[in-house]
Amino acid sequence: VQLLTTMMGETLAFAKGERRILIRRVYLHAFFEDLAEQLKPELAERGIRLELALSDRGVAHFDEEKMQRVFHNLARNAAEAIGDQGGVCRLEVDRSESGDLVLTFADDGPGVSEEIRERLFESFTTHGKKGGTGLGLAIVQSIVEDHGGSVTVDSEPGRTAFSIVLPQPQPRSRVRPEAAE
Repeated sequence: VQLLTTMMGETLAFAKGERRILIRRVYLHAFFEDLAEQLKPELAERGIRLELALSDRGVAHFDEEKMQRVFHNLARNAAEAIGDQGGVCRLEVDRSESGDLVLTFADDGPGVSEEIRERLFESFTTHGKKGGTGLGLAIVQSIVEDHGGSVTVDSEPGRTAFSIVLPQPQPRSRVRPEAAE
């Protein structure tokens, strides 16, 4: 029932074009530890273990609720792809040299076929999953793009990884003007 309610809410928000985001300062360690605790039960039901790798434990700026939705969608997608055979999902949090936040969600499922990969982020694209709306990854892309970011997928048999890059505000210079002599 909860999954159906969530899917209906996402579908309605997506259909209405509700794209408001509320960018806030987020403590990465707290956010992703909490997110991992939310995702673990759903994944564990299918024998999937979640690993969390926090290379960056600092602060970033994004809409927490929307980014939770992104990772719930990616986890649901991975769980459906892996099925009941069990496996591993890995969530990595890192920072690029330019300061962008780099988030990777990978699984050891069967991979995504090339013909589906080309349309993966289009609305109503599914690859034979029961009960899927085909909106999950379109919603992921929409949210990431609303943050000014990008999402890409890299897939081969036995591994699929979604990489999200979110630009971050650059720290202000703290250089003070020289005192007048």
